[in-house]
Amino acid sequence: MAHNSFRDARHPLLLLVMAGLVSGCAVFGGGASVPSQPPPVPTAQERAQAAGLHRDGLRAMYPPRGTAPDPDRASRLIEAAADLGDPDAQLLVAGSHLYRTDGGRDAAAAIPWLHRAAQQGVPDAQYRLARLIEAGDGTSREPAWAAVWFQRAAERGLPEAQFAMGLMQVVGDGTAPDEAEALARIALAERRRVPDAQRYRQALQRRVPTTQARQAAARIAAETARGPVVTPDRPLVRFAQSVLARRGGWTVPVDGRDGPQIRAVLADFARRQGIAAASPYDPAVIDRLRALAS
Repeated sequence: MAHNSFRDARHPLLLLVMAGLVSGCAVFGGGASVPSQPPPVPTAQERAQAAGLHRDGLRAMYPPRGTAPDPDRASRLIEAAADLGDPDAQLLVAGSHLYRTDGGRDAAAAIPWLHRAAQQGVPDAQYRLARLIEAGDGTSREPAWAAVWFQRAAERGLPEAQFAMGLMQVVGDGTAPDEAEALARIALAERRRVPDAQRYRQALQRRVPTTQARQAAARIAAETARGPVVTPDRPLVRFAQSVLARRGGWTVPVDGRDGPQIRAVLADFARRQGIAAASPYDPAVIDRLRALAS
């Protein structure tokens, strides 16, 4: 099933959200944490069951002609599908908290659902999660961790995420500055008609040498990802390099490439921090880097 976008107001899933038919998970006060530890991966059996529940929920809401919709049943089925791990249902439940019919919103309640869908590789969930983290909306503000999720969505083809990541690279907010890569990302966003991308591209183009621009464009074109997030991926490696570079622990280019050098630096960092890490990219190591980046 194609993943659904909050940006398409004509899509029946968003119409269902706007109708207030999905109550979602329990609302809780305060901020929600976005853990470094990935959420559990649904089993094949859970995925199949969840997909069936999701389909049944949509049929209950949009039945064949001559049959009355059953909103309550649709709500129960979609919530059950989300809980079992269906990413489209998770995105929908998140939307029910972000776009409530009473005009309110609860970003903290949406974040756990967005995180689960984002981990399964849904670009819209990754982008929405990044926006909330960047703004500190419903969670702590962490530009560096937002950049990880922006880049993940960008690698999966979302032009708005390319634009957002490019802007962060222009000023070095949350990630190492790189005007050449920023230009490449913003140019991709411009081709997909992202508002304001053209004027940013024009301003950057005057500052980036042609050779650097071409090299960066080739790198960004090769940054593609599909499916669930794997550890480590380029965004996570770039995050680690960026944080370490600001502290003087990474003195070579920030390129997002995993390899013996960055792994050795991370292992040394874990030892100096007193972290008993099972791997260089252990969630405890990432948590410490996030704390240093904040």
